[in-house]
Amino acid sequence: MVTAIAPGKLFLTGEYAVLRGAPALVAAVNRYARVRFDAGHPSLAIDSRAEGTSLRGADLEPQPAPGGDVGAVLAVARALRVQRGRLEVESGELLAGGQKLGLGRSAATIVAAAAAILAERGERARDAILRLALEANRRFQGGQGSGGDVAAAVHGGVVQVRRTAAGLAVEPSRVPRGLELVVAWSGAGAHTVPLVAKFETTANGPVLGEIAAAAEAAADAAARDDATAFCAAVARSGALLADLGRELDLPIVTPALAHLVDVAARLGIAAKPSGAGAGDCAIAFARSPAEAEALRAAWRDAGFRPLALSVAAWGVHVE
Repeated sequence: MVTAIAPGKLFLTGEYAVLRGAPALVAAVNRYARVRFDAGHPSLAIDSRAEGTSLRGADLEPQPAPGGDVGAVLAVARALRVQRGRLEVESGELLAGGQKLGLGRSAATIVAAAAAILAERGERARDAILRLALEANRRFQGGQGSGGDVAAAVHGGVVQVRRTAAGLAVEPSRVPRGLELVVAWSGAGAHTVPLVAKFETTANGPVLGEIAAAAEAAADAAARDDATAFCAAVARSGALLADLGRELDLPIVTPALAHLVDVAARLGIAAKPSGAGAGDCAIAFARSPAEAEALRAAWRDAGFRPLALSVAAWGVHVE
């Protein structure tokens, strides 16, 4: 019996532009998916405790492939040609009342499943886990997405990811000292894959180039530990994501996300949507604990739910 635990994620900067070669900063966060692998089970079985769903026997070849936890784990099992064993998923920390929060539940589940199966086979190297998880994630998402969520779940902390001809380049990064990540849920979940699929069919417009420049500025500021420049790049990225949505007719910045960002801006705090948008979370970077608590209180007063999240220092590990 092997159990692997992988953290969720939040995109800090670089959404959409990362799909065109710009860097994205992605933080692992302290909510986790757990996958238990019992290799002694006589046939292949997949169970999701959070969703109450299962796959057994003939159901393991559904067309189309299922979504959710069982679909994510099935993608890993297919990539590794697993023929037997029971895989049990617990991803409830990445949900709220059964609703998705936008914290990378699928990526965390895929990484945890990959780590558990590979560990049972005697392989625990992070580069091996990352390669397998990226392959399974492509299967699960139909080739869409940057893989940044997978990299954050594998490595933990804050990572900078960039798509290259050779694959996904990953290196450690950080939130500049003196800044505290503050997060609130918009009240609605979003489905990332359709948004990214529609984006991929569009031409590169001028706004995307500006988002890429802001992403480069954020990555550079993080590397230099420059909190002021980092916050300026974050605020710029948030405004540009709204412009990109209007340019491409995509609902990236919903009224709820815009309200969350506006509440932070009125307090002088840099904020933006996190991820592909259309729901999920907004993030902000406070310059003191008092400022962070003032923002949480303002968000609550506006009817939103702050989330008790912090950057997870470690990535996937096996118990």
